[in-house]
Amino acid sequence: MSGRSPIELLRWVKATLTPGDDISGRAVTSGIWASMANVIGRGLQLVKLVVLANILTPVQFGLVAYALLTLAAMRRFSNLGIKQALIQKEEDNINEYLDTAWTLSAVRGAILASIGFLAAPYIARDFFGAQPPATQVIQVMSLVPLITGIQNPGIVYFRKDLDYDKQFVYLVGKAVAAVSVTIGLALLWGNVWSLVVGDIAGVVVATSLSYVLHGYRPWPSIDMDQTRELVGYGKWITASGIIVFLITEGDDVFVGWLLGSAAIGLYQYSYKVSNAPATEVTKVLTSVIFPTYSKLQNDAANLRRAFFKTVQLTTFISIPLAAGIVAVAPAFVHAFLGPEWVPAIPIMQLLAVWGLLRSIGATTGPLFQAVGKPDLATKIQVGKLAIILLTIYPATAAYGVIGTSAVIVGNSVLFSEPVSTYLAVREVEGSYRQFLRLLLYPLVASIGMVAVVVFVGTKVPVGGIPKFGIMVATGVVVYGAAIVTMELWGNYGIRDVFRTMVGAVGE
Repeated sequence: MSGRSPIELLRWVKATLTPGDDISGRAVTSGIWASMANVIGRGLQLVKLVVLANILTPVQFGLVAYALLTLAAMRRFSNLGIKQALIQKEEDNINEYLDTAWTLSAVRGAILASIGFLAAPYIARDFFGAQPPATQVIQVMSLVPLITGIQNPGIVYFRKDLDYDKQFVYLVGKAVAAVSVTIGLALLWGNVWSLVVGDIAGVVVATSLSYVLHGYRPWPSIDMDQTRELVGYGKWITASGIIVFLITEGDDVFVGWLLGSAAIGLYQYSYKVSNAPATEVTKVLTSVIFPTYSKLQNDAANLRRAFFKTVQLTTFISIPLAAGIVAVAPAFVHAFLGPEWVPAIPIMQLLAVWGLLRSIGATTGPLFQAVGKPDLATKIQVGKLAIILLTIYPATAAYGVIGTSAVIVGNSVLFSEPVSTYLAVREVEGSYRQFLRLLLYPLVASIGMVAVVVFVGTKVPVGGIPKFGIMVATGVVVYGAAIVTMELWGNYGIRDVFRTMVGAVGE
């Protein structure tokens, strides 16, 4: 590649990462594209959070949190599961369904926007007991579902066909627009409206790109047979989405209701920072492996192999990332955020563990959907929700946000993830012992990494950003050395996964 111009290099990268015809190769190549998109997006998001934490207060973050929670609730409670139904269909060409899908999405978006705008005063004042600016924030943010609802339905092919080079442009374009507008306006205005306008800008760019990147042009049309078919498949996804909202964001709603805007701002900020790696691993997995599993749903041996490779790669990445956040959270807060955010340290550390469990759990949900059993995930979530409802009030009342975090983490450790992984292993006719073995290697390596990183942190003669950088570098080196040792002496098998990735890229 020496002597190539930057343009030639970019062309080579795109040609190299253009998916081929082999399903496993396309899955891995698409995973690389999705990973790159999410690494870039998460990097930009982290920059945004660090900049805004030095401009805005937890209370101002809390105002936006009220709006985001309102929109998330409406989105989850009205999710028809249409995209998942289209991806799951074995037919390659689904154009005949796209007009119906677009019309349903557009109508849904308009209804949600109207509800959000009209209900904003009651949500902000009567439910959360928030100050008047919260009402205006919710009303303006209600534009988001309206704009999202008219996106080109043809972009579902990016996921269905594992065509992630275009998905990369779509996701990165949205992230760049949202972050650049938010940071620019934050420096100019110095208030909460920079977050609001930035989020809307990202959605506008994403909707525009959906039409630039795919040639399908929708037209308002409703076919009742198609509607019944799509919604019929999506009913369990709809139910699961409602329960997932109550589990993953119901705690945010509860904290905002009981403890106020400063607490919810602190809690959500801690979540976004601590769950960044897990969130991105989860996004990549759910976007890539669901269509992959769907294509392998009738091939038991390859489905089992794909599931265990996914688990291995997930744990190899997510366990050390979560452990690293636990180790460096104090140094990160002191270096980048300042004293106002020190209470976020233990919250970040607890929620990092939850992020790890979420990323592992992300391997099971798409599997259940792909084999036509989305009800399994829903039933597991019902049990998880029941436990949260019984424990969250006394824990939060006694220990504040720390108590809330402990409830969420404990629930996943003791109930939901063990049950979901057990059912997934049984579904692919695999061995749970093999599953636990895949977790053991990165877990042992990560525990050793945390011990060394914390020790180094106590001995480093400098503070601030240099100390943080030294701790991160130490963690990378120690974890890498531990994995290499385990690969050589314990037959961990990660080389097989990398060979698959390299082979897919080289095809």
